[in-house]
Amino acid sequence: MDTLTTPAVESLYDDLFMNGGFTITARPDGSAYVPNDGYAVSLTPTQHTISAAAPFDAFEDLVRSVTARYGAANGLGGWLSNGVIYVDPVEILPDQQAAILAGKGREQLAIFDLAAGTEITL
Repeated sequence: MDTLTTPAVESLYDDLFMNGGFTITARPDGSAYVPNDGYAVSLTPTQHTISAAAPFDAFEDLVRSVTARYGAANGLGGWLSNGVIYVDPVEILPDQQAAILAGKGREQLAIFDLAAGTEITL
């Protein structure tokens, strides 16, 4: 995933607290694009988290760390749950069955349907 600009990371931070989460892909210029179809599946069973009370700088560091570590990811997903911010590298897959199989293979609890805006529990 390409390096995100600071304004793009700020927008993700806002989306967490206003909408509960985000799923994006990055453009070569560092701006973020919000896909509106397909299924987001985390690339790893490992959770990348910080406290929701952490300052923006900590969130920015987490986003940059995850995107640097998983550069081959075609997306980034984040959500807020019970006072914890989660940020994961994601793969956006067009086919639901392929996404479900990938999610199960990666030990995920759920995948995210981008068109419907809902989780699919696995």
